[in-house]
Amino acid sequence: MKRHGIFRLVVFGLLFLQSALALHAQVLVYEDFVPPRGHIYQKERFIYAQLHTGGFSIGYEQGFLNKKFHYSGWNVEFSTQINPKTKAVNWYGQGRSYRYGMLNSFCMLRAGYGGLWVLNEKPHWGGVQVSLSYRGGFSLGLAFPQYVYVLQDTLGTLKLERMDANNPKHQDVGYIVRRSRIFKGFSGLRPYPGIYAKLGLNFEFGKSEKLSHTLGFGAIYDFYFTRIPLMMNQKNPFGFLNFYIEYKFGMRYGLR
Repeated sequence: MKRHGIFRLVVFGLLFLQSALALHAQVLVYEDFVPPRGHIYQKERFIYAQLHTGGFSIGYEQGFLNKKFHYSGWNVEFSTQINPKTKAVNWYGQGRSYRYGMLNSFCMLRAGYGGLWVLNEKPHWGGVQVSLSYRGGFSLGLAFPQYVYVLQDTLGTLKLERMDANNPKHQDVGYIVRRSRIFKGFSGLRPYPGIYAKLGLNFEFGKSEKLSHTLGFGAIYDFYFTRIPLMMNQKNPFGFLNFYIEYKFGMRYGLR
């Protein structure tokens, strides 16, 4: 009787072990299951907006996937540049404020080529893809002189003048009432050709295979072949180093 009980217990234990192993194998299969990729695209286009330490940028980018972990393409963008140490002043509270000491408003038009090197691939059903972003190309700086209304006498007579580092009245905020309209400086526009380089980290997220959302961080440096007369009483720089945060929205197309 005892032998039959032991035999039944052993059989029951083996059946229980077999069921547990089968269940474990089934769980492993479900965990390792990878849903099939719906489409494989070979081209991408983006629009993006960027905040950086000297202002903001907006741009357009287009490229293609030439390897599994390598994307490359070209871009164009517009960017502003101010001296982050200057503050807007409106001493008399009359109209448009101005930036004291700024000789020229400055912006850049960039055209470049670069790519992404994927460091951590995103599963196509969701997650985050981490990439190293690099880019470089041509940077055209545009300087617009700042015009301000300057107090001429005790009667309150105002005269519109271009900011001049050699004018004693322009060195004293007590004489400057307000700036002119921004379009006034267009007649004195001066171009500054140069080059730029950009390096950063991109984090792409989202579940869609066709749409792309990317958050980027990094640094960008613009170098010009002549010094930029940006501020009074400061040495004119050859270029500008900025740190940025960027959001890109893109669309993939061109099925393989």
